[in-house]
Amino acid sequence: MSNCEIIVLNNVGGGQSVYVASLPKVGESVKGHSWRYNVDAGKGPNSAICMARLGAGVAFIGKAGADEAGDRAEKWMQESGVDTSGLLRTVEARTGQGIRIMGPDGKHICICGESCSWTLTEQEVIRELDMRAGARFFFTGLEIRLSLALAALKHAKSLGMTTVFNLSPVPLGESIGDLSFVDYLAVNEVEGAQLAGIGDWHEMSLPEITERIQEKYRCGCVILTLGADGCAIRKEDKFAHLPGTHVETIDTIGAGDGFLSAFMVNLLWGNSVSDACRWANEYAAYTTTREGSIPSYPMLADIEAYMKERLK
Repeated sequence: MSNCEIIVLNNVGGGQSVYVASLPKVGESVKGHSWRYNVDAGKGPNSAICMARLGAGVAFIGKAGADEAGDRAEKWMQESGVDTSGLLRTVEARTGQGIRIMGPDGKHICICGESCSWTLTEQEVIRELDMRAGARFFFTGLEIRLSLALAALKHAKSLGMTTVFNLSPVPLGESIGDLSFVDYLAVNEVEGAQLAGIGDWHEMSLPEITERIQEKYRCGCVILTLGADGCAIRKEDKFAHLPGTHVETIDTIGAGDGFLSAFMVNLLWGNSVSDACRWANEYAAYTTTREGSIPSYPMLADIEAYMKERLK
């Protein structure tokens, strides 16, 4: 725990994938091929693995079932150097498993499995955070319930940690409220439109969307990821749009988690928000040239030369 720099709190998952010639429409049946179990453990473990492979000292907090899926997730995290002593196991629920339907050009549909994190209590999370109170950053998302994520963010902030919140998926019908204890709020363009109260993100300019989110939730910095179009940043009253980078895309799964993981590691290195986002843009683009989520995350030594060439 003395090497813990970043704490990740989220659900543990995983599942299967299948390839189709075209993504199905509502009511349509299509043939699938190449069914397989994914080397994927959900957004939280995937992010922890990505950060650890980039050299950060990472600890994971969560709860998994006492089953094979939980064993796989714990093994993959440990192999990448993640401290999993905060991964609690339970017989009350099974580790949620989902399905990913892969179409052409890297497009996909994901159905997430039911979370077993309903068995994770606020008291357990607070206890695990207190045991790692020296960490510099705290990162969570909403594959766990909103109330648990918010309580953890508040407590991490009270411990002096920089807080990063991937507000994904946006909870429907629940009040999010004031997020002034969140230093960095990260969402994609669709989620950004939901938070801004518009039907489609093209209905409003990026500066207006990020300003509306920041004013509504009072968070320190808004990061809006835009896929191949890069990302938009609003910190205080300053806005910037950093364009994306062109690569031959194979698979986009895990790219968003890779972006946020690379962004946080750059902050850990002491880089500015803009420089962190530029590095993360290139890193996320690189992951789309490889298949899968966890398999697409390289070790730092294996990507340093690539990043220097892309950012020169």
